[in-house]
Amino acid sequence: MASQDTKPFSTDKVSPASSNIEPAETGHVSNTRSRYRFNLAVRQEESSFAATKNASNADFDPIPPSKRTWNWGAYVAYWMADAWAVSNWEVASSMIAVGLSWKMAIGACVLGNTIMGLVITINGRMGATLHTPFPVLARMPFGYYFSYFVVLSRCVLAIVWLGVQTTTGGQCMEVLLTCIWPSFANIHNTIPDGEGITTGGMIAFLLYFLLQIPFLCIPYTKVQYFFAFKSVIAPIVFLAVFGDTLRRAGGTIAGSSVVTGTSGPKAFGSALTWAFFANLNGVLGNYATLGLNIADFSRYANKPSAQNVQAIVIPIIFTIVGLLGIFTAAAAESAYGTIEWNPITIIGYWEKSGTHGGRAAAAFAAIGLIIVTLGINISANSISAANDLMSFYPKYINIRRGQLLAAFIGSWAFVPWKILASAAKFLAFLGGYTIFLGPMTSILITDYYIVRRTNVSVPDMYNFHGMYRYSPAFASNWRAVAAFFIGCVPPLPGFVNNIVVAGKETTGVSIGGQHLFAIGYIYSFFAAGIFYWGFNRFFPHLESKMDHPDTGEDIIAANDAKNVNMRRASYAEHKPSIVTRAFEV
Repeated sequence: MASQDTKPFSTDKVSPASSNIEPAETGHVSNTRSRYRFNLAVRQEESSFAATKNASNADFDPIPPSKRTWNWGAYVAYWMADAWAVSNWEVASSMIAVGLSWKMAIGACVLGNTIMGLVITINGRMGATLHTPFPVLARMPFGYYFSYFVVLSRCVLAIVWLGVQTTTGGQCMEVLLTCIWPSFANIHNTIPDGEGITTGGMIAFLLYFLLQIPFLCIPYTKVQYFFAFKSVIAPIVFLAVFGDTLRRAGGTIAGSSVVTGTSGPKAFGSALTWAFFANLNGVLGNYATLGLNIADFSRYANKPSAQNVQAIVIPIIFTIVGLLGIFTAAAAESAYGTIEWNPITIIGYWEKSGTHGGRAAAAFAAIGLIIVTLGINISANSISAANDLMSFYPKYINIRRGQLLAAFIGSWAFVPWKILASAAKFLAFLGGYTIFLGPMTSILITDYYIVRRTNVSVPDMYNFHGMYRYSPAFASNWRAVAAFFIGCVPPLPGFVNNIVVAGKETTGVSIGGQHLFAIGYIYSFFAAGIFYWGFNRFFPHLESKMDHPDTGEDIIAANDAKNVNMRRASYAEHKPSIVTRAFEV
């Protein structure tokens, strides 16, 4: 690592946190009693940099060498698992509905996913090099206190989407149960109509939620194998939906109104241009969350270059999924008499065919889609939310507990079935949230690559009185705070207008304000980054300037070797079962 390469330069400025640091003893769980009794405080290994149990835990520390298990193939599997999703399959539906041709819709997908692939890869380099989670990296540009606002903003979004994906999984479970027991469709409904879910739907939702729990317990050092499994199952399911629909359509989609451009209104001139940019912004927003916190996954890389494959995989696989969604919807017009974007609905048609073959095909496809939604909730939502929750209470919350807590909050406290059924304004709010994520991402990237030239101190990120405190009283970096608001405030009127219009109301927001929101992510990203660079150029924080990076790799490696030996000794004394080994980090 860089810190080792620069050790001979003893005259360089070093971080105050690492110049006199020793590993902090935080307790162990090698005794028999702790193996079988629940402890409120999470498992603690010797922390590399945190001085107390309240500051970190084994999951929140930089990932040690023995747990860096993701190679480039793991990242391919990760994005294969993430891309094959119902939401990405349907991504072109809203574009065609506002007047874009299917070719322009695909163009927006290609351009948006290419841009986001570059953002994710550039930002992911931080995690792959420093091996720290996003909440810790956020302290570097934002300071300790304001970083909690940044983390909370990301956390809420992840938890809500976790609940929404759980609802989608519940719908797949309902199809599966109906295929196995057709009488399940006739269960008497005792839930009021306005709740957005039926009794049968609630049973399926509960069963899916319970099924999801053990998958959320798969440790991050082994979850890539589940992603690899899903990356095989998901394409089979979606290709089967496409192939069967195309067969029923006579093997052609040439006459479909989706392809000919007569399925909806047509946009021309400037209206078409702004419709394109608005939908491009939507594509960027689709994964703006992971663009911000990709370090939560890239930190597991076995070498920094392992995650570079994301720049290639993301635009290719997302474009393929979007194309298949368009072609399936076009074929459905001839096959079923309606343009159908939702693959779950198409699978429902198989079940309603009344044949044993149709029911069997629908059942297997529903199982495949259940696996799909499980993978999405792990890859895009639960691990991200767990890292964020862990940053608030690392003594009591690790990744596994954070995932389970996020699942309960997202699936029950946010009543996601009601959100999907009726809350158009809330969904518009989630979609427009990118104007807040763009500045955060840009400031993080600008700080690391341009302002600091990658010369950062990992030990100081764990030291609340270190160089990234910035202000003794406020523990925040005013440069980042100001740049953040410069990036997100101007598009706010358009953001409000988008929410109000979704509720079928109108506002007095000007066309200019609406157009600025249509390029909200792009504007907020560049505006915040430029102003943050300018503030640091003319008002630099000299106390946090370094001549070389301090990753603390030697301390991390030493602690890792000690912890590995302790685990081996523990295994020799108490040989764990296969199940225990499977779910152990």
